[in-house]
Amino acid sequence: DEVLDDAWRELKEKVGERSRVSFWDFVHAGSYEETVRKAYLASFLVTYGYAELEVEPLEGRYYLKPFEAQRRPVSGAQAVSVPISIDRDVWAGRRC
Repeated sequence: DEVLDDAWRELKEKVGERSRVSFWDFVHAGSYEETVRKAYLASFLVTYGYAELEVEPLEGRYYLKPFEAQRRPVSGAQAVSVPISIDRDVWAGRRC
């Protein structure tokens, strides 16, 4: 719980006064391994109702939008999985 709370706090700080932050701006880190770890935590933030993943499919963009308080999933709502590939070469290209 503490690790997830820390990630939620970090997400809210990254968003600041805006309503959302690019998924890549949030998860990108100094190492590939840390980037994958942060993406893994982001998936839990969305799954457990700490944040929402907004998808712009035509542009291929993803955004994270943190909630002020944890939200429970709506009973009977259909869950959706959105796989986001984290290719090491793409990550390396973002380091510049």
